[in-house]
Amino acid sequence: MTVSAAAGPAATDEVRRRNTALVLRLLRDEGALSRAELARRSGLVKATIGAIVGQLEDAGAVTAGTSAPGGRGRPSVPLALAGGSHAGLGVEVNVDYLAATAVDLAGRELSFVELPLGAGAPHLDELLRLVRSEVDRLVSEGVTLLGLTVAVPGLIDRHRGVVVDAPNLGWSDVALGDAVRPLLPAGVPVAVDNDANCAARAEGMRGVAVGVDDFVYLTGTVGLGAGIVSAGRVLRGSRGLAGEVGHLRVGDGRHRCACGRTGCWEALVGQRAMAASTGVPVETGEDPVAYAERLAGIPAAGRDLRRTGIALGRGVAQLAVTLDPRMVVLGGAFVPLGKQLVPAVRTALEESFTGGCEVTLSTMGLHAASVGAAVDALDEVFDGRRLPAS
Repeated sequence: MTVSAAAGPAATDEVRRRNTALVLRLLRDEGALSRAELARRSGLVKATIGAIVGQLEDAGAVTAGTSAPGGRGRPSVPLALAGGSHAGLGVEVNVDYLAATAVDLAGRELSFVELPLGAGAPHLDELLRLVRSEVDRLVSEGVTLLGLTVAVPGLIDRHRGVVVDAPNLGWSDVALGDAVRPLLPAGVPVAVDNDANCAARAEGMRGVAVGVDDFVYLTGTVGLGAGIVSAGRVLRGSRGLAGEVGHLRVGDGRHRCACGRTGCWEALVGQRAMAASTGVPVETGEDPVAYAERLAGIPAAGRDLRRTGIALGRGVAQLAVTLDPRMVVLGGAFVPLGKQLVPAVRTALEESFTGGCEVTLSTMGLHAASVGAAVDALDEVFDGRRLPAS
């Protein structure tokens, strides 16, 4: 790209950011590379690579390894993203728990904490205390925070950072981004996203959907949501509301949802529905996965869970016919109940002309949403909108 004199410093800075982001993505996706390999794979001249690497080393974002013989001339020195010096923070809000995960530039997990909650939905103050605690801890350990994303089960206006409606939390029109921002170092970007979108990001990076460009991640907690990945990117829709599948009308007037309507899919397959159909109550402070694990160990509950599997399969078949995913990943509380639920989902897919769609279980548990939120928090760096600074 040629930068004209008239374009000035702003255009030059944009090119620098774009080139730096390209180098960061190469090191993230391909691992350690020498300067020569970076130049060859990026198409940038060696002098530009040298300048970028120097800036990233000064910022502590890149580290040089031990030189290796490279044939003629000087031995090559592999460069890699530095672990632990820069991180994104992901926080998940759910009915029964809060969770936070810090992930560094290389994708390594630096920390994870889960806080079980008592009876009732979480208060905003509880979330803010967790954010403040985790931010303070990271800063005290010398970690540069590059971004924060909060994952919430509900309708999210990502552009404004507002929770439009989260019925299971009892939250409506909560300006969450504005509430969290003052707790962060100046200039650190804040985002708010749907928890299933975040979980899908994690599943595509380190879960069973690695290498799959078109899949649907269904998160089963108290409610039900979907993260839809199309051509390798999360599908958000015109207003960021894509994936709110829990409120598809799969049932009828007998099934009342927390949103106030009847017939919603999550009213048939969510945690409340399982507790009602099996007669096994949720214990105070018990997260959805722990409840599902306990339920899976009760033989008498199996018959009632078959009905849950049929309802789950009915909705999955509708999604598969509409979206044509290569894979459907069942996550969260669905995982411990895979033996009871997966056969019914597979049968429903085979009967709906989508037999080529694979059904599998997530390996990430309740961890997925906060991990994906931390990955999301690093997007501005890898897209070149924000660069690591010394």
